[in-house]
Amino acid sequence: MFTTFDRYLLGRLLHTFAVFFVSAYGLYIVIDLFTNVDDFQQQSGSHLELILRIVAFYAYRASEFFEMSGPILIVISVIVVLGLLQKHSETYPILAAGIPAFRLIRPLLIAAAILNGALIANQEFIIPALAVQLQTPRGNKTAQVQRVEPVYDYWNYLMHIDGDQVLVHSQTLVGASFTLPKPEIASQICVLKAEKATFISETDQHRSGWLLQNMVGVLDPELLTDEGRKRIIPCSNGKDVFIVSEVNFDQLYNRGRNLKLLSSMQLIQRLQNPSTGPLPVRGQSLALHARITRPLLCLLNIAIALPLVMKKESQSLITNMVVCAGVLGMLYVVAQACFALGSIGQLSPDFAAWLPVIVTGIVSTWTSGFVQT
Repeated sequence: MFTTFDRYLLGRLLHTFAVFFVSAYGLYIVIDLFTNVDDFQQQSGSHLELILRIVAFYAYRASEFFEMSGPILIVISVIVVLGLLQKHSETYPILAAGIPAFRLIRPLLIAAAILNGALIANQEFIIPALAVQLQTPRGNKTAQVQRVEPVYDYWNYLMHIDGDQVLVHSQTLVGASFTLPKPEIASQICVLKAEKATFISETDQHRSGWLLQNMVGVLDPELLTDEGRKRIIPCSNGKDVFIVSEVNFDQLYNRGRNLKLLSSMQLIQRLQNPSTGPLPVRGQSLALHARITRPLLCLLNIAIALPLVMKKESQSLITNMVVCAGVLGMLYVVAQACFALGSIGQLSPDFAAWLPVIVTGIVSTWTSGFVQT
C-alpha cells in the first residue's frame, strides 16, 4: 500500500531534484554565457536578436545537460532527502512503530524510476530529434555546415570516403572524394571526385549508397573489377555515379562520433551493420550497454545511500553524509575507469559496462547491515 508518508517522500525527492537541476543549469548558463558572450554578439544585429539566440541556444542544451547531470543529481537528491529526514527526526516515529528503515526506500526507488524514465525518454526521443540544434555553434541559427570526418568503408574493402564539408539540413557531402581500393574494386587505385554527394537509403528497388553528382573527370569502367561493377554504377547522364555503401550521412560528421546524439535503435542498427570498422563498433556497444546499466546503478546507489545516511551508532549526520558521498564517489570512479578500459579495448564492452553493477551490488549488500533499526 502506498501511504501518505510514501507520497510525501516521493514528492519531496522530485521537488529536491527539480531545485538542484534548475540551480545547476542556471549556474552553468551564467558561467558559459559569461565566457562566450562574444560569440553571440558577433552574430546578432540587435539586442532582441541577441536575447532570442541566447534563449534558443540554452533551451536546446537543457536536454543535453539533463542527460549529463541527471543520474548524479538523482543520487545527490536522495542523500539530501534522507539527511533532512534524519535532521528533523521524521524517521523516528516510523522506526518506533516497528517499521524497518528499508521500507523508506520504496518511494525513493519509485521517484528514481520516474526520473530515470524521463532520462530514457530524453535520450531516445528528444536528443536525437535535436541533434542538429545541439551541434549549432554559439550565436548561429543552425549547424548548416560541419567539418567532414573521413571514414573507411569496411563493407567496400576499406574504401576511403572524404569531402570538403557536409551540409546538415540538406544531408549533402560537398566536394566528395571516394578512393576505390585496389585490387578488390578497381585494377588500380583511383579517386572519384564530385561536386556533391547525397546518401540514398535502401528501398525495395535498390541498395543504400551515395549518389555522386557532377563528377570531376570521367570514370573509366575498364578500371573496375567484376566486384567493382556491382558496387560502382555509372548513371546514364555520364555525370553522376552511384556507389553502393553502408556508410550513411551522419557517420561523416560529429553526430557519428558523439554517440549521445543517437538513439538506442540507431546504435543497434550500426552494431548489426558495422560498416566503419571494429573501433567504432566497440564504442557503440559500450554506449548501448551503459544505457542499460545506468538505471540499475542509480537504484543500487540509493540502496547504498539509505544505510550509510541512516547509520546506527553514528557520530553525526554530517559524518554519515560525507561517508556516503565518499563511498558513492569511489564507485563512480570505478565505473568511469571501467568505461575507459572498455573504450580502449582492455575490457570487453559488455563486461566494462556490467562490472560496475556487480561491484555496486556487492557494496550495497555489505552496507545493508549498517542501517538503523
